[in-house]
This record gives sequence, structure tokens and C-alpha cells, in this order.
Amino acid sequence: MRFRNTLGLIGSVMVIAGGMSPMLRIPIIGNWNYWDIDTVLASIVFTFAAVGIVAAILKKLWLVNFTGWGILIVLLFTLVAVYFKVHDYFNFIPLKKLARIASGMVHYKWIGWTTIICGSLIMIFFSGKQRNKA
Repeated sequence: MRFRNTLGLIGSVMVIAGGMSPMLRIPIIGNWNYWDIDTVLASIVFTFAAVGIVAAILKKLWLVNFTGWGILIVLLFTLVAVYFKVHDYFNFIPLKKLARIASGMVHYKWIGWTTIICGSLIMIFFSGKQRNKA
């Protein structure tokens, strides 16, 4: 296995590990990982990661690059959706200040988010076209 394929494999495993680690801290309920946030988006990301693992083993670097971009796009969509969901979730509370305090109690656990982002960036940048060395 070449070095680029190994990095694609490492990036895919990092995406899976980041998806299983905590991504949100919600009071009383506890920590949420990607499956708890949204099962559909999580299954899309994990499917991309699995395809990235298979592509790295089969030495299809263009497919590793494609899955890295897919993971990054879905993750950024999830991050924006979670942000708006957290800030709109407590709209049923009639007092605006109390609703703002309640939405401020939900905290992001950045270790999961950054692990997925780093894994997808490794898949993107280290699986590009091989450059000719002069």
C-alpha cells in the first residue's frame, strides 16, 4: 500500500472516530454524537467514510478525494443545521431572555467536529493527483 492510500485510510478512520465521539453537550440529557444529532446525515457521512476505506484499499485516489469532499460538505451542512436548531429550539418560551439562556446551555464539543474535519481534509489533500517530480 502506498503512502497516499495509507493517508486516505487514516482519514476515513478519523472520520468514523470523530462521528462516534461527543459533538454536543445537552444539559440533563448528556453528550450527543453524530447518530444522536441526525441519523440520516450520520449514515451519509459513515457511508462516505466506508467508501473511502474501500477506495483507499483498492488504490482509487480520485474516489477517496470525492468522498472527502462529500464528508466535508455534509458536515458543514450539519454544523449550520445544528446551530439554527439550537437557537430556534426554545422559541416556545415566551420570554426572549429565558429562551436565550436555555439555548446557551447547549455546548458544542469540538473534538468530534474537528476530528471529522481533519479526517476529511486528509482525504482531500493527500489523495490528489500525484505531481511529477523534476
